[in-house]
Amino acid sequence: MLAKRLFDIVAALAGLLLLSPLLLLLAAWIRCDSPGPALFRQRRVGRHGAPFQILKFRTMAAGAERDGQLSVADDQRATRAGRWLRRHKLDELPQLVNVLRGDMSLVGPRPEVPRYVAHYPPAVRAVVLSVAPGITDWAALRFRNEGDILRQAVDPEHAYLHQVLPVKLKYYARYVQRRSFATDLQILLYTVATLLFGARRKRPLVRILRSSRLAHSTHNGGQSVLIDWLRGLAALQVAAAHLRAQVFPGLSTLTDPPLWYQGLAFMTGFAHQAVLVFFVLSGWLVGGVFLDRSHDMPPSRALRDYALDRATRLWTVLLPAFMLMLALAWAGALPWSDANPAADTVVVTPAAGTAAVTHAGAGTAATGDAATNTRTLPANVAGTTADIAGADARTAWSFSTLLGNLVGLQTLVVPPFGENFPLWSLANETWYYVLFPLLVIAARAGAAWLRLACAALAFAVATLLGAAITGYFLVWLLGVAASRLRFDFSAVQRWLWRGALLVVATLLRLGGQDGDFTLVTLGPDLLLALLLVVCLCSVGRGRPAAAVAQTGAFLAGFSFTLYVVHIPLQRMLWAYRDGALLAPGEPASLAVYAAMLAVVLALAYLFHLPFEAQTGRLRRLLRRRLPGLKDIDRVVEAPSARRSIDAG
Repeated sequence: MLAKRLFDIVAALAGLLLLSPLLLLLAAWIRCDSPGPALFRQRRVGRHGAPFQILKFRTMAAGAERDGQLSVADDQRATRAGRWLRRHKLDELPQLVNVLRGDMSLVGPRPEVPRYVAHYPPAVRAVVLSVAPGITDWAALRFRNEGDILRQAVDPEHAYLHQVLPVKLKYYARYVQRRSFATDLQILLYTVATLLFGARRKRPLVRILRSSRLAHSTHNGGQSVLIDWLRGLAALQVAAAHLRAQVFPGLSTLTDPPLWYQGLAFMTGFAHQAVLVFFVLSGWLVGGVFLDRSHDMPPSRALRDYALDRATRLWTVLLPAFMLMLALAWAGALPWSDANPAADTVVVTPAAGTAAVTHAGAGTAATGDAATNTRTLPANVAGTTADIAGADARTAWSFSTLLGNLVGLQTLVVPPFGENFPLWSLANETWYYVLFPLLVIAARAGAAWLRLACAALAFAVATLLGAAITGYFLVWLLGVAASRLRFDFSAVQRWLWRGALLVVATLLRLGGQDGDFTLVTLGPDLLLALLLVVCLCSVGRGRPAAAVAQTGAFLAGFSFTLYVVHIPLQRMLWAYRDGALLAPGEPASLAVYAAMLAVVLALAYLFHLPFEAQTGRLRRLLRRRLPGLKDIDRVVEAPSARRSIDAG
């Protein structure tokens, strides 16, 4: 019950946040279409017979429900807006508020008015009213066109009581007796699919898989290749965006920038969306595999293996990267301000909730098109960076900061090590790695005390992390859900969803969604992540050409290394130019920029060979040496699945 309630709260909050523009638009339409309030309230019977006020968008003329007549399709009392809302079932959306209040759940028997509950057989009534009513269930899907059925009856009231209601009660009782989280998720997915595409399909639109699709990667080659390409291109986008912001003046500072530079600024302005892709894919690769292993082996064993995978994934790259940064600083290959952070000045912008670190003669811009060469850090870094840098900026290079960055404390307790500001996202990742197993144990553990303890610990961690980091955990969880889903779309539908993804990403980029990850950006980012998940889960079954697959694997192979080391490598190259900016008016500047980016990619690739490329080998070695982990590799069946899991 606790896990179901937590899921209801999180999903309802996310739904209200994501759909808030639509809800406001529909409310305004209802008010303009007919006199009266936008919302309709009606007394319904809830859990254990307790009455509550259900919320809906008003679909009939104000006061029309007082005559007690049952509503049917093409009801003359329905307004123009109401008929459209009923046809698309959007009048039920305000019930997300009922879910937050605790009156209802997302999934459960539909709540009836008291006069219909009086017709429930006593034994059935006790079963049906033992759980919270829901927005959707199997009966709601079965009788999606209930209004059309009742319209054809001579006496709609009699038809409902003696033909429709008895069948609904059978569905209600069956749900209560067999309810589970998997069943709830399946009902929700079928509900969304039915609303979007209708109920008439020769094959299921949405299927829930029993295990992560990585376990079947030999049959999903196209999907594995797409994930590889997304990982590689996302890392490339981040590196290209940061390099462009470092070596060129801000676009907003130029009065008449050449067309090629405007194009470059636009194409390298998707770093925000690239990090969002990392969060979704991390949930898919990490969370999906953990669900598989926690089902296939004892929980303690799955947790030990999970901890080993997470530690080796992070530290195999981070430790060598930190040593590289220290070596470059010691050798003088980094700009003076990077090796001596005390030279920095920290500028805090309260209105934007960000902190900008301005370097003396050698600054960088992390995101956007800054008017000056400043580095704008995420909002959750602002206070920490300002306080620490103001007291002693050298802590960015201290041993305690290095240790803090290894365990995900950057932006929370310490600054990013060596002023390598992209490391902020690894704090999010690290704590998502902690939160997810706690939620799984809270939902699956046999002992009640263990479930409560894990739920309480997860709540405490989420509270300490703050609203922004915890909010983006929803994006990570979307990736976990995607690992168990299959959308069977036609080729046309797949391309329509991909087009929608590109359009939304472009609109967000043009709208300035290219900076911090805050609660303000969470709603649009959830929409973009949802579109990405739909596209990932609907990839066709065909296998791409070998060259395409090999290129994707090549780019993905050193994507994490590129993300971690591109800033120190770029600063090293920039130091040899004495911090001089490239001139957008000179065509040769593009060639210099491209050459610098190519050098960064080449150096990152070479650096990954002895470290990131050996992650899988290191894991297998440790499993052979550590007790209780020797035979875990048997869980991973296909070589392609093993490569994907090693990448996680």
